[in-house]
Amino acid sequence: MSFMDDLMNNRDKQIMAISIVFFVLAFPTYFFLSAANADSSASLTAVTLYEIDGEYTYIELDAGDEFIPNGDPLMIDDLHTDAIDDAEDLNIIGVRMTMSYTEAEEANGAGCAGPLGGQPAADTITGMTMHGDYNDTASGSNEADSGSHTVVSVWVNTSLIDEEIVLMSKGEIISEIDSDGAGLGAYSAEISVDAQAGNAPSPLCQRSDDGEDVTYTIELIVFDYDIKPFFEVIEEL
Repeated sequence: MSFMDDLMNNRDKQIMAISIVFFVLAFPTYFFLSAANADSSASLTAVTLYEIDGEYTYIELDAGDEFIPNGDPLMIDDLHTDAIDDAEDLNIIGVRMTMSYTEAEEANGAGCAGPLGGQPAADTITGMTMHGDYNDTASGSNEADSGSHTVVSVWVNTSLIDEEIVLMSKGEIISEIDSDGAGLGAYSAEISVDAQAGNAPSPLCQRSDDGEDVTYTIELIVFDYDIKPFFEVIEEL
């Protein structure tokens, strides 16, 4: 009986033949995938020179223009990344709130004409952003006229981003500049005013300052990045 006839009629040999074919096909695939995973793992852990190429973008979360009374902070709540399309796909690394303001101080009385009306006093405007454990505060002054300032809170290593070329492993770089979802969730902010009234030389002039008009914008900070081996970048030039 030939081998083929024996194979057609012998169940044990059929099973053996199928097993041989399976291993012949499966083993090269297994070793290819293992090698690919090994290469991928090695590329993440190998220390070499890398260039960090990235771009900042800012996505508005809220904006407004409010008169904020002296000593009565404005609370800005109910902000959430759910309001942003595909927020889970973004590398949200921080939040910033930009505030601008003028001087709302008033002088009233018959003796306020000219120099007798005195000068306004500088006021302090303080902003705070809050996101989970990441809270930051910054104050600015209108210098008795107008002013602006920004509160910035970040949860990645922005100093590494500024380096552009670093000697690290790719995995270490990613762990430092990728938020890994830390930017998702609820946000809130607070703006307070400490208003001061200036003095008027004339007893017939009274100065008062009840608060300030503050325009604010709250934005998410997004960083899109690409990490390339530095020597590959040189070859492309």
